[in-house]
Amino acid sequence: MDSEQPPDRPDLTKEWAAQSENLSTRERVYAVAIQLHVPTRVRTVAERADVSPETAREYLRWFAEIGLVTLEAESPDLFRRNEAYFEWRRVQRLRAKPAEELRRELASLTDRERDYQEQFDADAPDDVDALEHADYADLETVWEDLQEWRTVRRRIHELEQARQSRESDGNAPASA
Repeated sequence: MDSEQPPDRPDLTKEWAAQSENLSTRERVYAVAIQLHVPTRVRTVAERADVSPETAREYLRWFAEIGLVTLEAESPDLFRRNEAYFEWRRVQRLRAKPAEELRRELASLTDRERDYQEQFDADAPDDVDALEHADYADLETVWEDLQEWRTVRRRIHELEQARQSRESDGNAPASA
């Protein structure tokens, strides 16, 4: 069996290495930090970012000060991506959109959520037993639908936060 990749398949390792060559030390540690979905040791971050552990620790502590990551444990230091920070950033970006665009997107997503509620006869994706809605062969499709439904709900929550935040700041839209 030939272990070489076909010529049309991308080599992700080489692409990552080429991209990271052009990144600063801070950018490489940042690129790794935003992927820390589980508590991760400094040494692991250093290896992934191709920096010394001391450098990784310095940046990770700085990222923790600004809220990008959280320090989950000490001795050894374990850092994790701070999901609340990224939600806050997404809401701040949404606030910059025109109010009408926020309302249109919110209405569209609310319609999609109603469609999912009707499709699965449930109020939320976590209330759905995938096996009740698919044969074994179709389970993956149901799981994908449920994951998409979760994404729709998260997006609705963030849009609503952005809309309410804009209105509380005095950026309320003119009454229709």
